[in-house]
Amino acid sequence: MKLFIHDKCLEKLFELPKATSKKVLEFQKKFRENSRSEAIHLEPIKTFKDQSLRTARIDQKYRAIIRVPETGDNYHMLWVDNHDEAMDWAKNKMFEWNEITQTAQIFTSPETIDLPENHPKFNDGIFNKYSNDELMKIGVPESLLELVRKICNLNELEANEQFLPQDAFENLFYLSEGLSIQSLILEVESGKINAIGIDEQQSSFNNKRSFIEMDDALMEEIINGDLSKWQIFLHPSQRKLAEGDFKGSVKVTGGAGTGKTVVALHRLKYLSQKTNLLSDFKIVFTTYTNALTSNLNQLVKKLHIDSNAFKIVNIDTLLRDLALSNNLIDSNTRFLDMFNSKSSSDVWELILENNLSEFEVGFLTAEHQNVILYNNVNSLESYLGTSRIGRGKPITRKQKMEVWSLIEKYKQYKTINNLVDRAELFNKASNFFKEQEVKPFSHVIADEVQDLSNVELRFLRSIVEEKENDLFLVGDPYQRIYAKKLNFSSAGISVRGNRSKQLRINYRTSEEIKRLAISTVKGLKYDDFDGEEETLNGYLSLFHGQKPSYEIFKTKTEETEYIIERIKELKSEGVNYSDIAIGFRTKDALKEVKSALHKLKLPYNDNTTNTINDSGGIVLSTFHGLKGLEFKVTFLADVNNRTCPLFYNGFNDLDVGGKLHYENSEKSLVYVAMTRAISKLFITGIGMKSNLIKI
Repeated sequence: MKLFIHDKCLEKLFELPKATSKKVLEFQKKFRENSRSEAIHLEPIKTFKDQSLRTARIDQKYRAIIRVPETGDNYHMLWVDNHDEAMDWAKNKMFEWNEITQTAQIFTSPETIDLPENHPKFNDGIFNKYSNDELMKIGVPESLLELVRKICNLNELEANEQFLPQDAFENLFYLSEGLSIQSLILEVESGKINAIGIDEQQSSFNNKRSFIEMDDALMEEIINGDLSKWQIFLHPSQRKLAEGDFKGSVKVTGGAGTGKTVVALHRLKYLSQKTNLLSDFKIVFTTYTNALTSNLNQLVKKLHIDSNAFKIVNIDTLLRDLALSNNLIDSNTRFLDMFNSKSSSDVWELILENNLSEFEVGFLTAEHQNVILYNNVNSLESYLGTSRIGRGKPITRKQKMEVWSLIEKYKQYKTINNLVDRAELFNKASNFFKEQEVKPFSHVIADEVQDLSNVELRFLRSIVEEKENDLFLVGDPYQRIYAKKLNFSSAGISVRGNRSKQLRINYRTSEEIKRLAISTVKGLKYDDFDGEEETLNGYLSLFHGQKPSYEIFKTKTEETEYIIERIKELKSEGVNYSDIAIGFRTKDALKEVKSALHKLKLPYNDNTTNTINDSGGIVLSTFHGLKGLEFKVTFLADVNNRTCPLFYNGFNDLDVGGKLHYENSEKSLVYVAMTRAISKLFITGIGMKSNLIKI
């Protein structure tokens, strides 16, 4: 026989005392050996709505809720709790196997609602334009069709969430957001497997989203605290991406918290199992920042992937390593525009000190970066024919020739001083590896690709052969907070059609926080990295929480005192300091709060310094530094009309397009900062409220 565990039951097991978890381990062993043993105490309960549910004794205090099959030998553990709580959980629950979607569905039995046929709700239901057959194909059980047809708006849908299976609720939400019924049916169909028997259908992608077969190894990991839910359960849309085979490159987008990094990690595991470890080829998993790379190294350990199969590395480090090993640079080469390196603007200042020109340092720096290097331009002729769209005021052919003359002098200075631009080196490496028959890596996975530009994309394209499963690129257009241009097609990466996917389920952030974050970027147009518009239609959070708050104070001292008091309350409620973050738009703004925490001897980590310790303290950070992280509670401090958006001195010198791009990036930054919070978000400031915060 087989025993499957529900994902919600697994969450409950994480909370149990270790001694009780060990008893659950022993119980499931005995159950799988002989489910009819008297020691199991598998008892029917007359008061349960679903008579296929049984209770089973874990010990004198705890009970398991087990669903027994009418036929076959597949059992399902649905819940574990104290006796009374377990009985209360199960009394109105229904378990149904949905053959149409190949999914085991659990929901609370709805109360009978007797409404006359001419009641307005029968006419105004938002799902009445769909046939019964269509609704059932997206997961609505036949027994709940009448309930669904009485739903008139999104509020009523949310009010009935508990009475619907999770997959059905999600798809109904998507319909209410404008997604087509045909696309949803196709998604469900693609999550099914070619099997007739119910026992075999248990292994469908759709069912693996909520159920996994129990075994001793799984229970041991739970007891040892080595397991997280994301390691086991994937939404069908995630699993199809992580474990699918594609003819070429794949692009995955999705809003904050939709599990893009989780999918990328599972993709790494899947590809590593297909990789020949005896070859010199490896999978490379890369991202933009060092902080994210460090976090990935910690997460990947939990998936037990053979370390010989992959390399996780920040993209700049990857570039330097490959450039050195292939003699594109030497050990004495110095870099411009990399972390802790000299700025290219400094070199341009030196060039203009010795050469009279109508152009300023800022213009020449941007022209070189955003036109010459972005387009991998290597000659005057090529430069004269290169588009400058987005660069503001046009320049004449004569002026272009003057710019190129200055660029030649800039290159000469770099050659003499053994300097190389970051983007220049990416281009140099791309050109080199493009010509090599043997590429450095078998597969490339890149996370947070919205932080990259075409310069980096061309590099990633060049280091892996064009073949099945070559590039797996993950990002969120709404989190684009750096002024970089990005287009997959122009970088030589084809992801059109079926190889461009979007994730919609938000696992991290409560619906209340998600809605506030979306209001910050609502109405803006975001490119999906390939010339089409990205939308957040159907972006759904799986849980509800406390509504975010926004408090304005007269002084910084009052604001700091408020934050400290809230932290003390949170601590008294059992929240760990390490589960709390305080974010600031600027580094200077955190000083007063940091000083207050220090005086009160409250532990903290300042991630704006290079001396992060592992004290388990409150995280202090800029909004930029919060990127890629998550916390149960997040404070966004010093948020007002001067800091959000924050305009720098040169803002007024930008053209209309430049100003719009900068303002949008500021809105995206607030969106990023808000979506770091899991269940509670406190926003504070002094002076006048920011108009970006829609509270």
